[in-house]
Amino acid sequence: MKWLGYPIYRLLLAYVIGLLIAMYLQITIDIALIVLSTSFLILCFSIFFSRTNTVFKALFSFSVIFFLIALGVLNMVSKRPINQSHHFSNHTIHGKEQMITFQLTDQLNPNAYNDRFYARINEIDGKNVTGKVLVLFKKSDSVEYKIGHRLTVYDDISQASDERNPGDFNYNKYLALIDVHGQIYVDDDHILNVYVGENESWIIALRNQLMNSLETSGLQEKPLGIIQALILGQRNNVESSVTQSFRDAGVIHILALSGLHVGIILLILRWFTNWLKVVKNGRWLQSAVIIILLWIFALITGMSPSIMRAVTMFSFIAIGMNVNRKTSIFHSLALSAFLLLLINPKLLFHVGFQLSYTAVIAIVLIQPILYNLIQPRWKVIDYFWKIGTVTIAAQIGVAPLSLFYFHQFPGLFLLGNMLLLPVLPLIIGLSILLLASLWSGIPSYWLVELLNLSLDWIVTIIEKISSQDQFIIKGIHLDLIELIFIYIFMISSALFFYRSVRKSRRERVLIKEPGYNLHIAIISIICFIGFQSFKKLKTEDSKVVVMHQASGSVISISNREEVLLLVDFHAMDSTRSMAALDRIKSSSLHRNKIITIDSLSNKVKFNDTEVVVLDKSGVILKSAETPPILLLSHSPKIHLDKIITALRPQIIIADGSNYRTYVNRWRLTSEKRNIEFLSTYEEGAINLCHLEVHKQN
Repeated sequence: MKWLGYPIYRLLLAYVIGLLIAMYLQITIDIALIVLSTSFLILCFSIFFSRTNTVFKALFSFSVIFFLIALGVLNMVSKRPINQSHHFSNHTIHGKEQMITFQLTDQLNPNAYNDRFYARINEIDGKNVTGKVLVLFKKSDSVEYKIGHRLTVYDDISQASDERNPGDFNYNKYLALIDVHGQIYVDDDHILNVYVGENESWIIALRNQLMNSLETSGLQEKPLGIIQALILGQRNNVESSVTQSFRDAGVIHILALSGLHVGIILLILRWFTNWLKVVKNGRWLQSAVIIILLWIFALITGMSPSIMRAVTMFSFIAIGMNVNRKTSIFHSLALSAFLLLLINPKLLFHVGFQLSYTAVIAIVLIQPILYNLIQPRWKVIDYFWKIGTVTIAAQIGVAPLSLFYFHQFPGLFLLGNMLLLPVLPLIIGLSILLLASLWSGIPSYWLVELLNLSLDWIVTIIEKISSQDQFIIKGIHLDLIELIFIYIFMISSALFFYRSVRKSRRERVLIKEPGYNLHIAIISIICFIGFQSFKKLKTEDSKVVVMHQASGSVISISNREEVLLLVDFHAMDSTRSMAALDRIKSSSLHRNKIITIDSLSNKVKFNDTEVVVLDKSGVILKSAETPPILLLSHSPKIHLDKIITALRPQIIIADGSNYRTYVNRWRLTSEKRNIEFLSTYEEGAINLCHLEVHKQN
């Protein structure tokens, strides 16, 4: 592996290993400090003696790696809330109402019920604290909150939902990875004060001013949302239908600021600042101006991981371009990743950060291989062939991650990108020109009309492409181990074929020396197939599971081939019940199986075991006098002590359709009667086959 010969890659790899060790092992900050101090002493010792002894030269290399691993461990451990004395989680109890002051920092896309923001906690009960939370406001036409608003509320900080059903998205874990450690549902009557414009940074003020200028410019709703996403990084005003169309067409990355946009802006800035080269030290001055403007752009757009990565990398590229020295893209990537992870080690686990780096690495590795398959003579064809190979390479790179996180892949991604990428620089350039004209007060009517027309045309085409549902691959799920095997195969295969790019066409066909890359690729495929087989063998023959579902009840009865879902969604409207059913179907219990749906009755039998379902009606079937398991659903108004006396159940289960207050009361009653009580709120999905039930005479 020749790339390991460069120090930056060894240092980055060692540091990342340290981050992973700290992430998945419970290491205290005291141990991390001791290990780092020890590694530093060994490093100093080896530096002092390395010039006189070859043994100490080898020790020096080892000590550097050891020090970087220890540094990664300490940096990650120190970011844990428990190790930060001023973090709000050390000054509050989840679920307890307190006086909380926070400032809105990032606006997220709203869901069907709430407007959503990330916020920085400033005070709790008068104490200065730090930390970030998710804030949710009920949708209201009368109140509009914006980034920079500072609120004081009397409310509680709760935990986000975790993985309660097998295969569910663990939202609480995701938020923790991005340093968001709780959520606040803000009710209007709990808001004590709203400060507008106070303590607002100049960056937020500038962003809000630019947003307001665009909103009053005459842009139509769809073009307005797209321009705000492209130039200001604010995707919350993009219509949900437009976002879904871009996602299904495989061009959602166009709306998410990344290296593609920063690269285009770099070229635009370089063109505008070329006149600086005529002055003394003009090349360095041009580089400085470009880098400053790029970082101002990053600040205005909210410093997302993809933008930080791109701006950091292109800062090095901008310097390299102006000193007439080619900078290795891999060196720039490694150095930018190292700097960003030093500042914020949790970026390693951000989805956007992973997708961004993976796409660029795939383009650099795979695009030359694809491009050399065909070498068009006509410049126009060559231009579109380059765009096509870049698009295919990027999609190949991010496809496994997309399936791992989002479980779908757009089949028409090439068509959408071939249409959009050639005009994207023009759209970005016109959008920047529009912002500049609005800022300076120059009339911009013609720009507004041109952008309205062109963006409406683009949205129409993307909607046509996305409407071809048969080309959207959905419902594919990958485990982490499978993801790792796929990327090992892809990287080793790319490195194997990358060597053949400079060979003649005849030599490319002949494999004289397969090398270790081909061997690794074959081994990874064998391991992938073996893991798939192991998963199938591990699957239990039959399961009966009480699923967790808010406002609904679901019992899943499954074997290796089929699933019967017994559901009761009478408390939901049709839209919500369909969404809930889709989520239940996507559970890892039900993947690649034939699913049948039926209504949930008051009695369910499996393996000679009977479950009585006591719902809101409170009606008990007379035929079930002594059921081993009693399932409480939809908050029945009952006297549980009398029910226990009458039915004598061995186990009582409360699912997610019940009020929490009822569940807590039932738990106390069950404990007094020495009866096992389980709740899907705490246990998640409950497999009834694993419960110990004794047959009653």
